[in-house]
Amino acid sequence: MADPIRQITTTRQPRSLRLVPEEEPGPTVLRWVKGPAGKVEPVELPLTPERFLNPHIGDQMTQGQRHFETVAEIYALLKDHFRANPNILVAGDMKHFLAPGLPAPGPDISVSRGVRVKNDARRFSFRVKKEGVRPCLILEVVSPLDERLRQTDLETKAKVYESAGIEEYVIVDSVLADLRYRLVGYRLDATGRYLPIELDAEGRLLSATTGLWFQVAPDGERVFVFEHPSGRRLLNSVEHEDQAKREAEARKAAEDEISRLRAEIERLRGDSDC
Repeated sequence: MADPIRQITTTRQPRSLRLVPEEEPGPTVLRWVKGPAGKVEPVELPLTPERFLNPHIGDQMTQGQRHFETVAEIYALLKDHFRANPNILVAGDMKHFLAPGLPAPGPDISVSRGVRVKNDARRFSFRVKKEGVRPCLILEVVSPLDERLRQTDLETKAKVYESAGIEEYVIVDSVLADLRYRLVGYRLDATGRYLPIELDAEGRLLSATTGLWFQVAPDGERVFVFEHPSGRRLLNSVEHEDQAKREAEARKAAEDEISRLRAEIERLRGDSDC
């Protein structure tokens, strides 16, 4: 039997590798606050583990271009995949009120089944009590720029999501030493405790609640998403365009070949009539 999350240890980097390069300011949060004169102004604050774990609605966190692009791609893939289902909500960067007494984090991505209203312009946060359901999957992309924030995703949030009864928690982790992504996943067992989700022989992590595989790309720079059990990879918008272009070119080549063959048949017929 796999070890529960409380017994899992994470590999910590040497102190020299945990430091953000001197020219980098490190992760920050832009928060709108009311000044002494009553005017609301933006204030840039260091992104501490406390602010990271329990952000204010409207906070804008800066964790780097790579983090943003990875979250945006996975979010878009899941959003498009579940677009036709009116009762599945894919949320990104939204504060989640999970349960009384627990922090209310803003997961990078969450998937919730059974929501009453999928497209609600008034939904500025996700409140489990109001929605009547809790997310079945939460996915976080770790920023390696600050080891404290990394450990918050790997350890603290895992315990929060376990306590809140989030069935699956998937982490896209990386470290400054090599920046290659790796997948870590947890699933609730029958007793309500997180157990690790084992990767299969191809390095894929199966999310049973969404029917999707997650897999780190061979170059370690992206996370691929596949349908289970078909194995069809979900494509982003650029890949869809490339695929459509290739298919159009293939159709044009086939049509040209058919035209050529027809012309050749007509020529042979003409020769035979002579």
